[in-house]
Amino acid sequence: MVSIEIEAFTRVEGNGGAEIVIENGHVKEAKVKIFEGPRFFELLTLGRHYYDVPDLEARICAICYLSHSVASVMGIERAFGVEVPEEIKLLRELALIGEFLESHALHLYLLVAPDLFGYADAIRMAHKHGEIVKEGITIKAFGNYIRETIGGREIHGINVKPGGFGRYPTVEELEKIEKNSEALLTFAKRSVGLFASQEFLGARAKYYVATDNYLYGNKLIASDGESFDYFEHIEERSLPYSFAKQSLYKGEVFMVGALPRLMLKGDMLTPIAKRLFEDHKEKLSRGYVSLNNLAQAIELVYTLERAKEIAGMLLDRGVKGENVPVEPREGEGIGYVEAPRGALIHHYRTDDKGRITYSNIITPTAFNHAMMELSLHEEARKRYGEMSESEFIQKMEEVARAFDPCISCSVHVVKL
Repeated sequence: MVSIEIEAFTRVEGNGGAEIVIENGHVKEAKVKIFEGPRFFELLTLGRHYYDVPDLEARICAICYLSHSVASVMGIERAFGVEVPEEIKLLRELALIGEFLESHALHLYLLVAPDLFGYADAIRMAHKHGEIVKEGITIKAFGNYIRETIGGREIHGINVKPGGFGRYPTVEELEKIEKNSEALLTFAKRSVGLFASQEFLGARAKYYVATDNYLYGNKLIASDGESFDYFEHIEERSLPYSFAKQSLYKGEVFMVGALPRLMLKGDMLTPIAKRLFEDHKEKLSRGYVSLNNLAQAIELVYTLERAKEIAGMLLDRGVKGENVPVEPREGEGIGYVEAPRGALIHHYRTDDKGRITYSNIITPTAFNHAMMELSLHEEARKRYGEMSESEFIQKMEEVARAFDPCISCSVHVVKL
């Protein structure tokens, strides 16, 4: 028995690697080792006043801080029975859109595109394909502008609050978002053609899971028709070689992310994105995890179209900028949000003083952990013995990158 070690995945967020175990010349198993140290965000929230919690949860990740902030706020509001008006819901959606633009552009143009063109990184790729890199950076910068405008800062913002926001956007800021969303659509549409050419890699998921609305919702839905709360069908388990848990849906491996979103919620897309989805639907339905990159490119189009829609609606009706009163009570609430990488869960219980008594967070990368292992195993079976070890490792890394893993987010506390 021998093993091939991938000491650290490159061009991903966080620290993780893999071990491909070979027995008698055949691939026996693949282990995704998430060895980034434990981060005690769930423990840190216990006993804290609810108002401080979303700002603390925003520190979980610099790339997807708004997803954590919004999921945290939604979980708290549901525990207290608070309903916010349409204006606040639209602004939260706009904030998530900014995050999708920033994160998807970073992943596609700077981390995945070098694989398509045969370069080690985007800097070397830029010498011959500078326009592609510039387009990606431009979309990413616009996403960061939205994040700063709605979230308060590009990184670890503290503007998303239970019941509303600390600050509301100005007319000028919304007009800029509306204008730039339209202008950048050309770049996003071009990216769809670029990532449609990627080869099929990895496994095909038996089940897809997502929230019941496009960017956030009240429940999870699955490709077998279920609508459910996560604890009804999602089972978490600890692993001896990973600080992140694994999740199964009804005992089976499943996938979250851009590809599941399109396949489960394609009818919710904006007009141009929906047309592009229909153009590529047959290919996407093949289900290989590498198609997650193409799905993200289509989502770039969706988010730009939707950002323009939301900015236009808010400009037409005017932003009132009024927060909803929040009265603490003993309760329980779950925030379901689509982070760029897939469904995200923030689950809280509170006491009558508004303090957190229970906290559970499940991130997209923790949901996808088992699917990553299955995909590496499937691809290794196809590739082992047909190429050099360096080429083999390169293909394994391409499979892992297709999930756009956020390894820092995935680490949980494990009670022994």
